[in-house]
Amino acid sequence: MTTAAPRPSARLPVVPIVALGLLTVVAYGAAFYSYGVLIAPIAAETRWPQAALGAIFSAVLLITGVGGILAGGLLDRVGEQPVFAVGATLSAAAVLASSYQTQLWSFALLYAGGCGLAGALGFYHVTQTVAARVATGAAARAIIWLTLIGAFAGPIYLPLTGWLSSTVGWRGAIRVHAVSLAVAFALALLLVRGRGGRPSPTRREGAVRALRRALRERPMQRWLAATVITGAATDVVLLYQVPAMVGLGLPLSLAAGLAGFRGAAQLAGRLPLGPVITRLGARRTIIAVLVLAALSLPLLLASGAVAVALAFAFVFGAATGAFSALQGIYTHELADPAHLGTLLGTQQALFELGGALGPVTAGALLGATGSFVPMVSLASVSLLAAGALLLRWSGRTVPPEAGA
Repeated sequence: MTTAAPRPSARLPVVPIVALGLLTVVAYGAAFYSYGVLIAPIAAETRWPQAALGAIFSAVLLITGVGGILAGGLLDRVGEQPVFAVGATLSAAAVLASSYQTQLWSFALLYAGGCGLAGALGFYHVTQTVAARVATGAAARAIIWLTLIGAFAGPIYLPLTGWLSSTVGWRGAIRVHAVSLAVAFALALLLVRGRGGRPSPTRREGAVRALRRALRERPMQRWLAATVITGAATDVVLLYQVPAMVGLGLPLSLAAGLAGFRGAAQLAGRLPLGPVITRLGARRTIIAVLVLAALSLPLLLASGAVAVALAFAFVFGAATGAFSALQGIYTHELADPAHLGTLLGTQQALFELGGALGPVTAGALLGATGSFVPMVSLASVSLLAAGALLLRWSGRTVPPEAGA
């Protein structure tokens, strides 16, 4: 696949990028991060089983993954306006309606549907695609700045949801989330319109045909395989970091605080990406990030010492932060611009698939061995294997952007 080099752009379109960043913060915050805070107060008030409440989150991820592919195809066909309009109305309305339910089945249906739709329409696979199209010739810089803003989703919504739950209750917290989703999607709809956030004007194939064609290309095959593996390894660490640290002797409050520090450290991984990509290219940068993440994991096994735990949280957080930005940047390099939404949606869905499979395997290892060592070792080897998949070939090369 060959494509003309992008036209350099000296300035980024600040207003639409900020609007997309705000949407990213709200979508991830309301539809992903906040639910972990809500489970305990929901269970305490309703007496609904914890297992059923946990299954609702799994349903959110499933709807996000499958819906993301469909949303990407819609984005490629008609642009971002209908996508954001559905998010501002149907997604927000379903989340709002869920807060009034007194039966588990109706709450699960509306909450999983609303949050899953918000994820499908507002997670990075959508906002990175639109950012790349808005910033013609400066896609990498646009995605980096978008993900810098998006990194605040957890730091904002986790404490906000905790405070709301303690002041207005979990139902009130969900209502605030619904309003924030409606506002964020509406702002993105209004502020991106007319600023270049449109699909490629070239003739487009159907989404299925375009996906089949992309999957026949070895660079895309290896990239998607690496995505599944990385999603599995990353979610294993995210799920078991706190239990591993507690098992090594850290207090629960400190271990949880270090998990928050790991999330904040994502910014450190994203800030230097522009010059690093200019020097190494996106593919080599991804390999370096995966190797760094893999080499940091032995520190988790020695995190009974606070200094070592801090080092692990910072390095692994920075690596995963960089990878989330690089996902959009590198897929943009490999994909036909006319089908970027479809391919980014597929890539996101596969990352979620890996994220669902990894913890199951890790849990089985932990149950069989009673030790975190095999689990962490497997995650480290998996990250190295994902990097190795990207080593011995060259994908479509896009010259570095001016000022990236």
